[in-house]
Formats: sequence, C-alpha cells, structure tokens
Amino acid sequence: MVILKHLHSALMALLLIYSSHLSAAYMEVTLLGTGTPKPSIERFGPSLVVEANGHFFIFDSGRGTTIRLQQTGIELSKVEHVFLTHLHSDHISGLSDLWLTSWIWQRPSKLKLTGPIGTQALAKHLTLAHKTDKQYRTAHTNLNKNTFDIDAHDISAEGVVYDQDGVKVTAFLVNHSPVEPAYGYRIDSGEQSIVISGDTTYSENLILFSKNVDLLIHEIAATDAGLLTQNPRLRKIMSYHTTPDQAAKILQTIQPKSTVFTHVLLFGVDTKTVIESVETHFNGDVRIGQDLMKIGVGETVTFY
Repeated sequence: MVILKHLHSALMALLLIYSSHLSAAYMEVTLLGTGTPKPSIERFGPSLVVEANGHFFIFDSGRGTTIRLQQTGIELSKVEHVFLTHLHSDHISGLSDLWLTSWIWQRPSKLKLTGPIGTQALAKHLTLAHKTDKQYRTAHTNLNKNTFDIDAHDISAEGVVYDQDGVKVTAFLVNHSPVEPAYGYRIDSGEQSIVISGDTTYSENLILFSKNVDLLIHEIAATDAGLLTQNPRLRKIMSYHTTPDQAAKILQTIQPKSTVFTHVLLFGVDTKTVIESVETHFNGDVRIGQDLMKIGVGETVTFY
C-alpha cells in the first residue's frame, strides 16, 4: 500500500508538470474587434485578447472592447495587461471603458499598459479626466482606490516587453508611416507563437520577427481600382496599409501555419475578392477575421 501511495503521488506530480507544460504552450485568441474607424455593428474597433498560461492580454482597445469581452465570458477583473500597437484613435477609443469598468468589477491590481512613446502621457491624462469619477466611486463604495491608476510604460526600443510565467511578448517596429513609432507584437509560449501586425504596410521587419510563427494576425486593406484613381485621399490611406498583393508576398515569405486578416479596411470590394486575390499567390490557410472568432494555437491552429 505504501508503494502504491508513493507511485500515485509520483504520477500526480508528473501529471501536474505535464498539464503545466501544456497550459504554458497552448494559447487562445479571441478577436474582439476587426474593424476600422468606420462605425459598424458587425465590426467593432481593433482589439483582441490572448489567453496564455492563465493570463489575459489585450492588444489594442478600440470601440466596444469591453462589450465584446463580456460576450466572450471573460471576467473583466481578469484583464491585467493591455498592449497598444500605436496611438491612432480607433485603437485606443475603448481603453478608458476597459480600464474603468474592469476596476468597477474589482480588478485586483492596477491595469498595466504598454505601448509606443505617448502611452504614459495618454494614461496620465485619462487618469486626470476621470479623477472625479474615482472620488465618487471610492467615497460611496468599497472600490480599492489603489487599483484605480494605470501602470503605463512607453516602449523605448523594440525587444522583449513582457517575460513571465512561460509567456514572452516582443515588440517590433512596423511601417505605418507617418505614424511613428508603430509596433507589432510576437507572443511566444512554449513552442507556440502568434504575431500581431498592428497597422502597417509591407514590412520587412515584421517578416524578420515572424520566423516560424504558428498564427499570423495581420491587417488588410483593399480598394476598387477606379476609386483609387479618382480619390487622392484614398491613395494616401492605402499607402500605409497592406494590400492583398503585399499580404500575399508577406505570407509567401513567412509561411505561417494560419493567417487571419483583421482591421478589415475595404473600399468598393468584398472579403471574398480579397481572399481570392491572396490565394492566387499563396497556397495556405488564410481567413478573414470576424468579431468573436476564437482561435486555438497549440500543435495545430484551430478556428472555432
């Protein structure tokens, strides 16, 4: 009996180690918003959540992020860290709602915020803007005033910006000029990896940081040729976003297991045309993202 007891204890220890390894390697992505500055009930503002080893990371926080999180069933109090790709309004317009509402739902610590230069200033002014709300809520409820503030950090140079509990987040520069700096992010857990492009046109640096990636989450923009010829403003917009031809070239080089397009910016064309254009030059798993699409990243990439 003593031997069996020791064997049982040893087996349980091995199972715990194995399950811990699995949880560290497997990641789950939920696209919270796949849209653009254009108001849309189908496509909320740019945002996604990555769950890795029990942690929940938000990348960008556009319009409606908090509502989409509620729809996923993820408790707002579990959101601990937000990473911003850049400071265009459509990528941050939902940040104050996410920050304040997760505090009201008793977030146990300050919200951590990491992004390009200007992120600390953004957090400072948001805090000032909602100072009165803090005073009201802490005076009449049991909310913790010490967890109200935002723990914000500016990225000074590309590189690792988070490395804890088997999860590493690396920021790298992308080309969204004239918006500078703009970052993409790579998330590694175990042998699995995810790359998030943020807003960018064709970027050699993104290709460099996307080596052996499992899931590529990349922006996409497409327009009707006639509209492009007639509209100078549209030509400027398209110059700092990624066209289907550029996307195909990126995918040919990276060869990710799966690709999902987000920040879907279309003028006079539909999503079917975009996919067909990319697939003409790239034979791989490519999809158009939809709000609330879930993607499991393990030994295989699973959409559900």
